[in-house]
Amino acid sequence: MRGLTWLAGVALVVASSTALAQSRPARPPPGPVVVPPSEPTAAARASKLRDDGNDAMIGMRYADALAAYKAALALTPDDPGLFYSIARAEQFLGDYPQALAALEAFDARATPDAKTKVGKLDDLFAEIRPRVATLDLKCSEPGARVMVRDKIVGTTPLPPTRLPAGASTLQIELDGFFTETRDIVLPGSGTLTIEAQLHPRSTSSQLGIASDPVGASIAIDGHEIGTASPRVEIALPAGAHEVVAREDGYDDAKLALLLSPGATRDVTVPLSKSRSVLTRWWFWSAVGVAVAGGVVLTYALTTEKSGGHGSLSPGQVGGP
Repeated sequence: MRGLTWLAGVALVVASSTALAQSRPARPPPGPVVVPPSEPTAAARASKLRDDGNDAMIGMRYADALAAYKAALALTPDDPGLFYSIARAEQFLGDYPQALAALEAFDARATPDAKTKVGKLDDLFAEIRPRVATLDLKCSEPGARVMVRDKIVGTTPLPPTRLPAGASTLQIELDGFFTETRDIVLPGSGTLTIEAQLHPRSTSSQLGIASDPVGASIAIDGHEIGTASPRVEIALPAGAHEVVAREDGYDDAKLALLLSPGATRDVTVPLSKSRSVLTRWWFWSAVGVAVAGGVVLTYALTTEKSGGHGSLSPGQVGGP
């Protein structure tokens, strides 16, 4: 009897489970497995950036092109062709020192076949090199800020630095010292060597010199320092100094100065036009002497003295 009861219970449980399973909705079959796309390789991203740079170059958006080429180079630093592309972008942007550096990098890394493909590499070097100069600066003080054309190029000691060729203004600044300012000309394809002596404010003075008229050659204590066009500036030890201004057609002008430590002073040296030699008293005095001497000399040369009369008769010679 008990066995029948257990069997009936099992049958009831099975029937209940079957009814419950049939009342539930069927699960949908599993869908396809979605695999996320793989990240593009560095080479693929660099190729895309290179294409973007090429499009920007065609559109004359040279700054965008340069940014794209540099980003591509960061991904594939062993690609020499990117150095050539960077050189051309820098060239069109007018940064010739950077263009020359990139072109030299391409020349050092590229195969002969790659150089042949770009073509006229020597012509490109010949076009860029004359626009680049090297500044070789020697400064008495370390840590000074060096500026060329109002742009910071580094601090002292400054290694030889490539800069755009041409007329420039050089400034060397250091706390506690007077700023050294010079007008310079950076030679294309050449090197300009400068030695700069910074002067401490505690023992020196800053002197600015102009001339009237503008453009006179200025010397201080017997040393030529430049042309006042329109002025020259120089730091000098405190104390007595002599300024001399020279200009063709003018008399030399001298100015004695006494400079105090830490002072900044501006002076203008006036020049007077040279007087004609014909207006000077000593010239006419000398001419008068010369004229008088000439009259006397002329009279002496043109006046012939008459012959004297002897005591002997003509044709007779006295004997002993």
